[in-house]
Order: sequence, then structure tokens, then C-alpha cells
Amino acid sequence: MESRAHALAAGIFTLLLGLACALAAFWFSGKREATNEYVLVTQGSVAGLNPQAQVRFRGIRAGKVQDIALDPADPRNILITIGIDASLPVTRGTTARLFHQGVTGLASILLEDKGGDPEPLTGSDGEPPRIALQPAFMDTLGDHAAELLGQLRQVAERTTALLSEQNLQRIGAALGGVETASASLAAGMKDLPEVMAALKVALNEENVRRLGATMANLEKVSNDATPLMASLKGASQKLDALLAESGGEISQATLPRLNRLLQDLSLDSRQLSRLLDQVEDAPSMLVFGREPRHPGPGEKGFTAR
Repeated sequence: MESRAHALAAGIFTLLLGLACALAAFWFSGKREATNEYVLVTQGSVAGLNPQAQVRFRGIRAGKVQDIALDPADPRNILITIGIDASLPVTRGTTARLFHQGVTGLASILLEDKGGDPEPLTGSDGEPPRIALQPAFMDTLGDHAAELLGQLRQVAERTTALLSEQNLQRIGAALGGVETASASLAAGMKDLPEVMAALKVALNEENVRRLGATMANLEKVSNDATPLMASLKGASQKLDALLAESGGEISQATLPRLNRLLQDLSLDSRQLSRLLDQVEDAPSMLVFGREPRHPGPGEKGFTAR
């Protein structure tokens, strides 16, 4: 009877120990609550990220990393399987990125959602939904730093080429030319007051009056010549009309008109000739105008020469 009691106690102890182990396994597995699986895809480095690493959704502890493996379909991709609380609203606008904690180098997953696309994220063909894993801030900074260093190297090379010995000599020569030009300009500015004074004297009231009289005389001569030019133009037009009417033969009615036209043309020619003779005898009339006509015999003021 005593042996049966020991066997029963041993059985109960074994049962309780098995139940306790199952409870401990369930507790440490993190599956006490309903979770959803998602797969993060990246082609970058996931250094510092280990299974059981934390997953945070907008800063809230949401789950853990379950597995890290290469994509069998494309070895360039790294697949990170995570399990997070099923109550969290993961949408098409949700993004994921690595976050390194302090100096330890340990990484975790940060999920962010700015509400760009509120449609729930679902998988296809029974596979968990996939989210592209964005590069970590330090990786991005490193890429930008490398690009920036390349640009700085190009700038340094161009600066070295620009500041070559030949270019420095040219720059020195250009600066010397600018200095010479500045000195010449300064010397010219010294004479500017004298030039302005001379210009002021030249533009005094008397000279301005004479200039106005000269312009008036030129205008008068131009007005005198205008009727003559108009008359010659009219005579030319009449001659063209006569030639057009003649048709190759000058009729009896055309000859008298041609004679009158030739007489008018001769009169205009004599007037133009007299005007040219007057200008030739006294060129100053173009500036000072015609001299007053001397009185003839029997007129008041006549004096015999």
C-alpha cells in the first residue's frame, strides 16, 4: 500500500512538472496574446539584429523578431519574420526601419504609420504580408557622407586646376590691368571740373542764341528749296504722263503741252541756279541768313558805289 502511495506521488509530481514546463515555454514564447506575422524585406545589412529582438509600433512595444533568413527565391533579399499584436493597425502606409540602441550595437525594428494609406495590409497566396525595410539612419548617413566626400574631392581637383601657376599669372595680370585702368580713371576725374567749366562757358546765353539763329537760317534755306524740288518733281510727273499718252507718236495736241512743260522746267531750273549761285557767292547765308537787299536808284537809302 505504501509503494502505491509513492508511485501516485511520483506520478502527480511528474504531471505537475510537465505542466509547469509547458506553462514556462508558453510564457517565454511570447504567444500569450493573439499575434500576426509580417515579413520585412531588405537588401541592406541587418548587423546587430537578432531573433527575439524587440519590435515597436510608433514607440509602443508590439512584438518580437521570430526569424532572420535569406529569400529562397532571391538570395539578395533578407527576410525578417516578425510577430506583433493582432490589435495593432498595420496598413499599406506602415513603414519599417532598423534602430540601433546606443553603443551596444543591438538593433530593433521600428514600425511607423503616418496615415498615408489607411487600407489594411494583407498577404497573398497564404503568405504573410511583406513590408520593405528602410535603411537605418546611420546607413543613409554613411551613403550621403561618401557621396559628399566624392563631391568635395571633385571641388578640390577643380580648385587645384583653377589655381594653377598659369592661371595665377593671368589673374595677376588682370588685376594689374584693373589697377592701371583705375589710375587712368582717377587722373581723368581730376580734369573733369575744368571740362565742365569749359562746357559751361561754351553753352553761355550768347552762344546758345547764335546756335538758335543758325538753325533758323538752315530751316529757312531748306524751306526755300522745298518748293523748287516739288516743282521739279511735278514737272517730271507731267513729262512721264505725256510720254505715256503719246504711245510712241507725239500728236498735234501734245506738242503745245510739251512746250509749256519745257518752259516751266526751264524757269524752275533758272530759279534753282540763282539759289545755288547765291549760296556759292555767300556761303554764310546758310548760317546767318540772307543779307538785306541794297536799295536801288530812286529808292530811299540808295547810295552810289
